[in-house]
Amino acid sequence: MQLHARAPVDVRRLYRRRDALIPKALGIFASVAARADRLGGRPRARAIAGRAVELLDGDRSAGPRAWGYHWDMQTRWSFYPAGSPNVVVTTFAASGLLEAANLGAGAELAARAAEAARWVMSDLWIEPDGYFAYHPGRPANIHNANLLGAWLVHVTHADNPGAMARVKRALERALAAQRADGSWPYGEGRSLRWADSFHSGYVLTCLERMRSVDPRVDDAVARGTEHYCRFFDATGRAQLWTERRFPEDAHSAGTALTTLAVLLRRGLVEQELLRRVATRVLNSGLIGGHAVHRRYRWGRSTVRYIRWCDAHVALGLVDAAAALAGLPDLAPHARASTSAV
Repeated sequence: MQLHARAPVDVRRLYRRRDALIPKALGIFASVAARADRLGGRPRARAIAGRAVELLDGDRSAGPRAWGYHWDMQTRWSFYPAGSPNVVVTTFAASGLLEAANLGAGAELAARAAEAARWVMSDLWIEPDGYFAYHPGRPANIHNANLLGAWLVHVTHADNPGAMARVKRALERALAAQRADGSWPYGEGRSLRWADSFHSGYVLTCLERMRSVDPRVDDAVARGTEHYCRFFDATGRAQLWTERRFPEDAHSAGTALTTLAVLLRRGLVEQELLRRVATRVLNSGLIGGHAVHRRYRWGRSTVRYIRWCDAHVALGLVDAAAALAGLPDLAPHARASTSAV
């Protein structure tokens, strides 16, 4: 996995004959299209959203309730085989379904998103610790994964007391993990103490979107924002690490545009910072219609990553456009549900 991420050329061409379906990318691009339609009422955007959720809804490779990757995944802390569902892919997929449903694509899409949240509650909830796991069978507490799961449950089951009790406990676990400098480690454990840009952005975005759940979120996000701003330099470059100038990272830039848009509405960052990062992406972060994965001190990656980079940059740009236009957050908000945990 690290070889793929660090290689200057696309080594996948050595063994891949066709591109795999990527549910996370489909979900994010469905959200992009739905939000673009709300910004400008474009028929093409609705068509893109419809096609994305059609493919997404038809994907049962990770089971009928959730989504995962179609290839084996090896991370720094865990392995899970192709077809295993995980909370990150499932949350972005379910968000795309919810947003397409709001465009009139069909109430069954929202129902499937709610079922995905029930999967999060039933298969990923860890007792007695009180958080949502990244994937079944591995109870490590990864803070961004815990909060993505909590957010999905929050937006689909807001009137379910049992569900919201778990959401509150998940938030409490994340709030307790914030460090003195305002940052969050990637996870709990000796090997998970590092903090990078885009995972930090996930944490802040999820917390801010769930600020009604716990009054302590306000202070945590404010302190977290001070640390998060250290990932950006005076030219708007999104650095993967606070202590290193390189690499400049597209996943970090795309996530930053979404995160900074959320923080701008609360007055925690200046509009100028959001504009600076967006301008950098538009001027230097796109080549041939794709995001530049990483720029190093000498040269750049030429590999195109649909789920890592293109999808998040597209989502970030539409979120930035909405925030700069003075519009509210276009992501799904809490909705009623009568289902039980």
